[in-house]
Amino acid sequence: MAKKDGVNGKGGQFTGTPADRLVRLWRNNDERFGALLDELLDGNRQGVIEAAIGKLREEESYDFVDEVEAFSETVQGTDEQGDPILSTLFWLAAEVEGQLDAPPTVDAIERALDDAGLLENASDLKLLPLWLDVDRLSYLEAADRRSFVRRFVASTEEAESFAREQDLLADATETGSRIVAVVGLVVEEDVAADGEATPDPLNLGFPAEEEPELDPIEQERIRQTLAALAAAVSAADARVRRLEPVGGLNDLLDFTAEGVWPDDLDANFDEINDFLDIAGNETGDGVLDATVEATAEGVQVRLYNSDGVLLDERSFDVDADRIDEAEALLKRRCRRVSTV
Repeated sequence: MAKKDGVNGKGGQFTGTPADRLVRLWRNNDERFGALLDELLDGNRQGVIEAAIGKLREEESYDFVDEVEAFSETVQGTDEQGDPILSTLFWLAAEVEGQLDAPPTVDAIERALDDAGLLENASDLKLLPLWLDVDRLSYLEAADRRSFVRRFVASTEEAESFAREQDLLADATETGSRIVAVVGLVVEEDVAADGEATPDPLNLGFPAEEEPELDPIEQERIRQTLAALAAAVSAADARVRRLEPVGGLNDLLDFTAEGVWPDDLDANFDEINDFLDIAGNETGDGVLDATVEATAEGVQVRLYNSDGVLLDERSFDVDADRIDEAEALLKRRCRRVSTV
């Protein structure tokens, strides 16, 4: 975090209320910020955090809240050898259909995560055998999230009790299609203790809390990995139509608010995907650039390699109201997409 304006240096003595100290430490990027925030979260002092938010400028408060809430879902500890570890909540969004009177098949989900290679960074994993209501989860404040992860670290039974006490369970009697959540706890080596970036708990190819900057080949690897994961879970539990690991709770809330699943963008676009696969195989680096032109029948797509050489062009029958979806698919799989 870059140093912020109007504050003392790291060696300065901060005075005032705990909220004052929290704001000053955060603005100064002071290493003591984490220790104070830990103390407040573990003490369930949400009121102090709210008071700190009230002291921030509006443009600061969003970054502050995001940082505090992400921090609240992770706790540091040590393993049996005394090495530093991180225990972090991670969330899965699931589109389900039918009654949820039986719990999710967490063993099948864990096997699918393992088979997909998403547990390579994890030394331990626990999944909560409960379907959780996304709307109710949105009311969990930072101190609540810290209580959740602390109790999950203690035991799965403690975490279940917390979820029931907070009334977080999804309605088991509904029968229609809806999105619910499954939560897990992943334990990994705390490389941040050595000054490195916090790793991605589920090995999706980019550091946690950073925007991924992936080339098309890596994007395709992730897409195929997640598709295989969802298919394996659906085969084990017929109620699960789709499943997606989404990161922290804020990521889950953003994901469900947008209402767009990655495979929605690919639906009925098999021909375009095949076209991209074939063109990608003709390049040395897998990089594709595309131009898209709307036609009377749909869209015309031209694909170029990274040197700007035309590889192929083709027209596809796409309904007018789905052209944006076709362009979104191309943007996911190509380095650049231009509209003609």
